[in-house]
Amino acid sequence: MRVAVTVSITILFLAIFTVAAGPEIFGIQLQSSSQKLTATVDSSSGTNEYTLIEIDEGDNNEETSITIIQHQFTFRANGGFDAISWDFGDGTTGVGQEIVHGFELPGIYTITATSISTENIETSQVQVEVDLKAKAEVDNMECVCAPTAKDTIIDLVGQEGQQSFEGYLTVEHDGSSESCTLRNPLQECHLRIILERTEAGSVVGQDVLFDDTFRSNEFVFDFAFDDVEIEPGEGIQFRLETDQVRDWHKPSADWSITAPMMLEE
Repeated sequence: MRVAVTVSITILFLAIFTVAAGPEIFGIQLQSSSQKLTATVDSSSGTNEYTLIEIDEGDNNEETSITIIQHQFTFRANGGFDAISWDFGDGTTGVGQEIVHGFELPGIYTITATSISTENIETSQVQVEVDLKAKAEVDNMECVCAPTAKDTIIDLVGQEGQQSFEGYLTVEHDGSSESCTLRNPLQECHLRIILERTEAGSVVGQDVLFDDTFRSNEFVFDFAFDDVEIEPGEGIQFRLETDQVRDWHKPSADWSITAPMMLEE
């Protein structure tokens, strides 16, 4: 009898051990604290695309068309419980084990995944960087001395924080006057490039980067500005001017912007 009692106790102990260690017994699914939540993303960086085109309608009130294509990140939650919620760090949220999201503005974002059960809350974070590639085609330049002279502005779409800009401006002969290559020395094509800082839409500072003549049908100006600090409400832009009455050029620009870094106060 003692042997039988001893064997029964041993079997009961093994059954209890199996319930504690295994994920399932007798058809009952058991929750385990080993289901740790981990958030992942398919790429740690992406680039949005920005395009601005001014449509010439024969007056000084050109229509502006702006297109923004957002890079789409795919976020996944591994582990955790059934309900996964996401905070993307840009004021938007989402729900799902896997979710696709794009960011409107360049920057560095911290994304938080949260998993909640009746007994536990788990979170996991992942960080992504969003840069910007931009292109602008603006209306023809006119002489600043002409009665119909208008501002020729290319906004570099800088954001609050510290960022770097790199790209090039192109001024191309538009064919409405004689070729730049045929101009005599007194009538050479002219270009002035001014870098401006704005505050609440008003110009608060100017730096002349180029002010000279040229004799080619396409003039290219390369630029690079490192670690530019932009405060809330500020902006940065190019102003293009010419002093040559007979000039008729089409300006455009291509540039890239690194994700702005928020400055510590």
